[in-house]
Amino acid sequence: MPSLDTNVLLRWLIQDVPEQTAQVDDLLARGGRFRVDDVAIIETVFVLERVMKLSRRTVGDSLEVLISTACLDFDRRLWNEIAQSYVAHPKVSVADIFLALRARDGGAVPLLTFDQKLAGQVDGAALLT
Repeated sequence: MPSLDTNVLLRWLIQDVPEQTAQVDDLLARGGRFRVDDVAIIETVFVLERVMKLSRRTVGDSLEVLISTACLDFDRRLWNEIAQSYVAHPKVSVADIFLALRARDGGAVPLLTFDQKLAGQVDGAALLT
């Protein structure tokens, strides 16, 4: 199964390079399946939020597009929860939310942190005291 990188996801989501957006549209329409690594999604969120300066709600909507695209292969249940937490907790990074929820799901809880915002807002994280 081929994988898609961050640049492919970004071109498709923000449609800023029409010919590349069309290439991705064509690729996805062919009916194959494509692996999307968690790191590519985290990088995509980072670029949308920090570089493009999009609101968390807009970035959350982009995550919903990925989640609803059936031919993309990644942990939808996890990313749906991450997307909800990301929009609900604007002071916590997507990477921190990902780490806390993966730790929780993997039974490696709590995720110990010095980040009070993370520990106070995301299940599976706790302050190291």
